[in-house]
Amino acid sequence: MTASNPVLRQTSVMLERAGKQEKAPIWHVASLLLSNPAINRVEVNLGRISRVAKDNHPIFVPGKVLGTGVIDKKIIIGAFSFSSTAKSKIEASGGSALSVEEFLKKFPKGSGVKLVK
Repeated sequence: MTASNPVLRQTSVMLERAGKQEKAPIWHVASLLLSNPAINRVEVNLGRISRVAKDNHPIFVPGKVLGTGVIDKKIIIGAFSFSSTAKSKIEASGGSALSVEEFLKKFPKGSGVKLVK
């Protein structure tokens, strides 16, 4: 990992450990995607999340959620970061915008979680 952001490094390590501890390969993949170089980092718009998600379905984005698009479903989204627009749109639709740590506590085994990149 070459990330100079210590929070990003810590979060990537947290995901890797959760993957090993819970035997959940989704967290290992998320850790690898999060530790990509800045030019390859994951950024996903709400419109894309809304298209691929079902109501009350947990979604994990190993990067940043951006506020472009319309979200018309109540979705639980976990991500490294959210734009302010994305967070307000998610909460306005009745969904939840969770940090990586909160998301891992809620879904430690990763079962039923969809990884969006």
